[in-house]
Amino acid sequence: MGPPARAGCFLCGRPTYDPDKKERQWSRGVSEGRQVLICPVCQVERPSWMDLLDRCEQCGSTRLSATLGEVICRQCGFLAGSDTGSPPTSSTGA
Repeated sequence: MGPPARAGCFLCGRPTYDPDKKERQWSRGVSEGRQVLICPVCQVERPSWMDLLDRCEQCGSTRLSATLGEVICRQCGFLAGSDTGSPPTSSTGA
């Protein structure tokens, strides 16, 4: 078995790296239901990069996160594909 696949930029394939604190950071988003990363260079050189990201069905935000096969909006909490069409409830009872 070979080494694990290394994450890279969704647009150019550049391997991930930690930019200097003063530099633009990597952005994450969801495209076609999969979590993707956008490198700092592509964020500058490709001004329409956000057009390639999925949007929340409820609020239209691109601040989505894909984990364990679910896509959740980090802006409003909407769980994509949920039967109720409402944000998930808190498991803490709050």
